[in-house]
Amino acid sequence: MSLISVADYFGPWVDHPDANLDRVQAAEAMLDKVNALLTEYEAHGGELKENPATHSYVSGQTYGGFRPQDCPQGVATSSHKVGRGVDIYDPDEALDRWITDAILQAHGLYREHPNDTKSWTHLTDRAPGSGARSFHP
Repeated sequence: MSLISVADYFGPWVDHPDANLDRVQAAEAMLDKVNALLTEYEAHGGELKENPATHSYVSGQTYGGFRPQDCPQGVATSSHKVGRGVDIYDPDEALDRWITDAILQAHGLYREHPNDTKSWTHLTDRAPGSGARSFHP
């Protein structure tokens, strides 16, 4: 079972022209990794919380998953705009506290540093320029 579906990820932009085949395929590959990490988190006693705004584990009001090119948040090549980044609803920071660089490496993921993501966890399968598993944007 998928914890975050492609429909959850694309949200209101599931039929947007920017949600093209390349971005959908990139999102599917990224979500496979994210969902595996979230499954491991739950297996270790972690509890995911549903975001009341998105009715999923995707954070934010509308921009925690996919962001179309005309979204005011992020540059055109941001991980959200190319289907390779997602913000997980994490209001008590429990997921961020559980994640280590070793866990990220095991799942082929990276995250924005927890100090920069209060109440959510940003995960991506795209390495930052520094190569650090936990990075400051």
